Amino acid sequence: MIVSYFVAKGKVYLAAIVTNNSEGGNPQSSLMDFEKLEYKPIPVRDLLVKMKDESELMIDLAYSAALFDDRELAEEVMELEYHVDELAYLLDMSAMVAARGARDAEALIGVPVIAAATDKISDAAADVAAIVLRGIKIHPIVREAFERVEERLIRTRIRPSSSLVSKRVGDLKFEVKAGVDIIAIRRGKKIIINPSDEELLLEEDILIARGAPLSLEELKAACEVYERPREKAEVKTTISKEVFEKIVEKLVILKDTSELMLDLAYSSILLDSYEIAKEVAALEEYVDDLHTEFELSVLSSGFSPGESKDFLGLIRLGLATEKIADAAAEIANVVLRGLEPHPILRVVIEGAEEVVVKAQVTEGSSLVGKTLSEAQVHERIGMWILAIRRGDGWIRPKPTTKIQAGDILIASGYAKGEDHFIKLVTGA
Repeated sequence: MIVSYFVAKGKVYLAAIVTNNSEGGNPQSSLMDFEKLEYKPIPVRDLLVKMKDESELMIDLAYSAALFDDRELAEEVMELEYHVDELAYLLDMSAMVAARGARDAEALIGVPVIAAATDKISDAAADVAAIVLRGIKIHPIVREAFERVEERLIRTRIRPSSSLVSKRVGDLKFEVKAGVDIIAIRRGKKIIINPSDEELLLEEDILIARGAPLSLEELKAACEVYERPREKAEVKTTISKEVFEKIVEKLVILKDTSELMLDLAYSSILLDSYEIAKEVAALEEYVDDLHTEFELSVLSSGFSPGESKDFLGLIRLGLATEKIADAAAEIANVVLRGLEPHPILRVVIEGAEEVVVKAQVTEGSSLVGKTLSEAQVHERIGMWILAIRRGDGWIRPKPTTKIQAGDILIASGYAKGEDHFIKLVTGA
C-alpha cells in the first residue's frame, strides 16, 4: 500500500493506493477515497506506544503470513501499515504543536526521528506481507531458517478435549511458560489480532504464537496436538546442499541480528547509553555486509528458471531484515548524536508490550556462576539478555559468558516475563 498526504484549506487529507492481487493474476491498483485527517490532541506518548507495539506486532504477523501462506493475515498486516502511517502523521503534527521555540524543538527532535524509524519497521513488515499477496510462495530455505532462529512462530489448533477450551488468553500463563505470546487467533473466517487477556479460547481456534521453542511445545501439548516425529520431506530445489545451507545460515543471522539491534537501540534510549548505541552502529555495518553476501549467494546459487519466483521472495525477505536493521540504527543515532533522549521516549519503551528491563545480579541469584547457555533465561521465561554491564564496561553476551554477582543484565521480551526476570536475577 502506498500512502500519501496533502494539505488543502488548512486540513490534512490522507490518500492510499491499495494493491489487490488475485491468485495468479496481476496486481491491480485502486484509489481509496480521500479521508480527512484532522489534528487530534492525543498525547505523544500514547501515539508512540501504539506505533512501537503495532510495528513490532506487524513483523511477527508478516513472517507468520509468509510461513503459513496466509493471505488474510497478510491483508491484516497491510491494514496495520495504513494505521501506523496515520499515527506517524498525527505524531509529527503533535510534535510541531508542542515545539514553541528552539529549545523545545531540540528536546523533541528525537521523537519524530524514532517515529520515522518505527514507521520504516512497519513498511518492512508490509513488504513481507506483499510477497504473500502477490502469490509468491516461500522457498524451503525460509522454512528451514525459521526453525533455527531464536524466536519461533507456530500455528496450532485447540482440540475439543483441550484444557484451554473456555479459558482466557491471560490464563495461558498458568498452562505454559512465560515465553509465549499469542499474536493472533483464527476463528473460522475471523482473525483476532493481538487478542486481549480477556479473550476466551474456543474449540477449533487456531492460535498463531511466538516464543521460545520449549514454551511453544508446551502450548502445543496444552492444545492437545500430539504429532509423531516425522522425517523432513526432501527439499525440491536445483541448488546444492552446501549452497542451501550457506543461504539458510545467512538468513538466520540476518533475522536474529536485525531484531537484536532493535532491542539494543531501544535499550540505548532507555539507559541513555552511548556504548550500546555504538554497538548498534557497528552491527548495522555488519548487517549491510552480510546482506550483500546473502543476495550474492542467492543470485549465484544456480537455481532453475522455475524457481525464480520463490527466490525473488527470498531476496525480498532478506531486504526486509536489512530495513529493520537500518531503522534500529536510526533510533540509536539519537543517542550517538548527543541528543538528550526526551523523557517521553523512556516512558514509551517502559510502557510497551515488549519491554526492556535491567536488573542487578545478587549473590543469592541462581544465575551466579552459570553461563548464559546453562541459565536458559530465554527458554524459561522468554526474556533475551541483550547486554551485560560489568563494572565500567559493557559485554555483548555469548552462550559461554558466565554471569557474576554484581552484573547488571539488560534484557528484552514480553511484558509478562518482566517480573519473572527480576525475581530470577535478584534471587527474590
